[in-house]
Amino acid sequence: MFDSSVEKATKTLEKVTDKMMKQNWTLRAGERILFSMTREDAARYSFFNHSFHHRGQLSVYLRLLDVPVPGMYGPTADEKL
Repeated sequence: MFDSSVEKATKTLEKVTDKMMKQNWTLRAGERILFSMTREDAARYSFFNHSFHHRGQLSVYLRLLDVPVPGMYGPTADEKL
């Protein structure tokens, strides 16, 4: 499911121009503005930081279950044992 979502997002982002990514994007709750930033910053925040957060959560759950954590950014302590 994750791989399918990444593939779909990648295809969508390939259609977006640099000029479009420099435009402002605003997150609203009704009329209230929560924050405003460029589309590229919003994408970075939403896609990357959010997935990093959940990857970290997954590694914590695996450790709690005594499951060796696979390497994500290189070997883990589990792989060095």
